[in-house]
Amino acid sequence: MAKKHLLKELSKADYVTFLAVLFIVNAFWLLWHKQVELAIALAFVSMFLDYVDGTVARKYGGSPYGHVFDSLYDVLGWVLFPALVINIEANWAWWAVIVTTLYCLSAVIRLGRFTVAGYVETDKKYYTGLPVLFSKYALLVSLLFQAKISVLILAIMIPLMISSRLIKKPHPFLAQLELAYAVLFLWLYIKNV
Repeated sequence: MAKKHLLKELSKADYVTFLAVLFIVNAFWLLWHKQVELAIALAFVSMFLDYVDGTVARKYGGSPYGHVFDSLYDVLGWVLFPALVINIEANWAWWAVIVTTLYCLSAVIRLGRFTVAGYVETDKKYYTGLPVLFSKYALLVSLLFQAKISVLILAIMIPLMISSRLIKKPHPFLAQLELAYAVLFLWLYIKNV
């Protein structure tokens, strides 16, 4: 029996994830070319798409690959991108490199646990440990205030991510705010051009 082509096995949610990956990869490219505000704007759009892919998967069903693709996006969008921006804004200070490296390690451990265990189900969904999506707040303040505050946010996140503390899944409105953050950084980019 012939197997289906891989692209036919994918779900609508997988394609939304691929779009999020496309946006975050382009955000990395923009960072390389010192377009930090535009890169962050694109990253926030990709983060919003990461929220949308879960919504699409719940509505239309997912594929067996969805969790893996989503975890790969999480490492790129919620872990490596904020860590890189914060290091750039902190001028690669040794203390920023140490904290962001520990953040990346803790985030990968936390994502591994989530990929295996998923949500804790009660009457509401809970994460075990702080989800990596809270790194958006460190990213948000990286240009608006000081990189030191962003590093502090990541430092606080490290023990919370690998803890066994139950964290309630955030309201979807917070994910929709990512588009407002994207507009803010796009405005900053346009203002500085």
